[in-house]
Amino acid sequence: MTVLTRTWGILMALTAVSLLAGRPGVEGSIGPLGIGLVLMAANFKADQILTHFLGLQRAGSGWRMLFRVMLTLLGITIFGIYALEPMIAAASH
Repeated sequence: MTVLTRTWGILMALTAVSLLAGRPGVEGSIGPLGIGLVLMAANFKADQILTHFLGLQRAGSGWRMLFRVMLTLLGITIFGIYALEPMIAAASH
């Protein structure tokens, strides 16, 4: 099995994890644990796409670290906004 085929299989599995964590067909919030799981899967998927499909593995280690740090910061920021949303909504009323 080639690296790209294996990576594609991992990406499909992570898509299924994200879908199940999002509780399709269920009303209400998926909660912080569900959001964290979806964001971690998305972060790993983005890293795999950058590494294997866009050739980041051939870039210098500084570039790889920069992209991984930026992806992680983006995920943390999105999670933080989700977690702080009740406080933000309460303060705006």
